[in-house]
Amino acid sequence: MKIRLGIITTESYIDYFHEIEEELQSVCQFRILTISNFRETKDVYLENLGSVDGFVISGRLLYESIDKECLDEKIPTHIIQDNETLLYRELFRLLITEPGLDISRIYVDFAYIIDSFSEFQKYLTDQGKSIDSQDLFERVETMLENHIALWEEKKIDLSITAFGHFVPELRKHGVRYILIRSTLENVKEAINGIINEITILKLKNRRAVVACLSIESEHSPTEEQLYEWKALTSKFLQSINIADTAQISEGTVKLYTTYGSFKKITSNAQNCTLLKYLEERLSDKVKIGWGSGHEYYQANENAIKAHRQAKAYTGSCSFFINEDQKVIGPMQNMNVIQFSEQGDPEIIALSKRIGMNNINLQKIMSYAEIMRTNKLSSEDVAQCLSITARGANRILNKIEEHNYAQTVFEKRDAGKGRPKKYYELLFLDKDGRISGL
Repeated sequence: MKIRLGIITTESYIDYFHEIEEELQSVCQFRILTISNFRETKDVYLENLGSVDGFVISGRLLYESIDKECLDEKIPTHIIQDNETLLYRELFRLLITEPGLDISRIYVDFAYIIDSFSEFQKYLTDQGKSIDSQDLFERVETMLENHIALWEEKKIDLSITAFGHFVPELRKHGVRYILIRSTLENVKEAINGIINEITILKLKNRRAVVACLSIESEHSPTEEQLYEWKALTSKFLQSINIADTAQISEGTVKLYTTYGSFKKITSNAQNCTLLKYLEERLSDKVKIGWGSGHEYYQANENAIKAHRQAKAYTGSCSFFINEDQKVIGPMQNMNVIQFSEQGDPEIIALSKRIGMNNINLQKIMSYAEIMRTNKLSSEDVAQCLSITARGANRILNKIEEHNYAQTVFEKRDAGKGRPKKYYELLFLDKDGRISGL
């Protein structure tokens, strides 16, 4: 299937994209989305978000006119960068071909988006209305007003613009202008870059994923229970338009799917909607282990390992292990703990010096980073490791005994009462990140 690209651009780049589309028609299909005003960009992006694999946007300011909260991180977006080298080359060409041209009588809107050009602005004697608004649209509209007003007031002999959607208005008012735009080679580079990224993403999304599902119980599940779990899993898959591949296997329900479907079910490994669905319909605690791999054998092995992690955790939960043995879980909220069964050599060495389990140390470090602090209480560690407060105290005391933590007493709120005991982990910075092992 061809890659579908949304091209958000102005008329000035249409010839480039038509030429490139002819060259790439066997692998790529363009949806050219022409805008005539910056304010249209956001709506054009949102209207086409669900029908393309990625976007190419012709210019940084055009990209910045889209509210950042509207951008979908799952859909790649590449920008054709504004090229200041082309501006300097054009100015040099003018000096050679038109030696009589007064540089001070040129209006350069591009100057306002190039930091390195600021030192030259003092040589441009009259640059019209000040462009100091914090609003992007107001700044761009002021630039267009300056082009036209300065020309009609005969204060400039030439306008240089980086904005293709200005061209119709400049022509309408008879303004002599030069449009700075990226070269065809730069545009091709941006197109090929996003095609490669989308191709890689599509391959990743086709990786094998297996889910291993069970219910916490003292007894082995009956055949009737297994069929109930399978039926509920199948119903869930149908509700989100994913093919039903649920099977009963070795006292569990196995789900065979792809990485793309896994991301959809778990919101990119952040929140497992299958877990929530089953929790609402079953009285017992649900345990789900997800595994990915380059083939289903590896994915199945990782799913079994993840299922063991889930069974060791208190309460209903969902864990994921990828082909690099990175563990993510429990996938119940947006702040999931991440660790690796293989482990970082420095963290493994630290765990050996302390005399504690490497995975538990990774979990504590991940939890501290989520909480953005290096000061944890025994209750924090108990919640993180799904153990008792007494067990958490033993771990924290061991870390302190080896001089990798120190006890502090703090009040985290303005209420009354005694300060609470925390352990400041000395191998983390104040935001909970590794600061040196």
